[in-house]
Amino acid sequence: MKLIGFIFLSIMLAKSCNEDAEIEKASIFYEASTRGFYRIIKIEDKKLFMASSRGEKPEEIKISKKDWGLLVDAFKEINIKELPKYEAPTQKRMADAAPHANFKVMKDGKIYESQVFDHGHPPIEIEGFINKLIALTLKENDDY
Repeated sequence: MKLIGFIFLSIMLAKSCNEDAEIEKASIFYEASTRGFYRIIKIEDKKLFMASSRGEKPEEIKISKKDWGLLVDAFKEINIKELPKYEAPTQKRMADAAPHANFKVMKDGKIYESQVFDHGHPPIEIEGFINKLIALTLKENDDY
């Protein structure tokens, strides 16, 4: 009986570790832009980078272990294969009332890309991850 319990526990721990590694196997890009606003955010190799203007070299943003764990948990909720099907909940970008945003995940040699959506109003299916990602890059006086 102890052997069965040990095997079950080992499988569950291995699965949990494997799920945590999913975000580490991916390159993640978020880009938002309009005439007067630009932001690109990239996650790669457990590092977060952000640039606020075109042509600017992205700066690395330090992430605490707690925040990294929250990103990992939020990423687990995303079905990246369904990413192109997720629809934008708002259309403010059509009248220049919000920057256009795009979310892309590169994993295992494949690219999964969202439809364009309003910055600040991502599709519900990716909202938790996008909002956490943006929050980690905001500086004290940022509007978005």
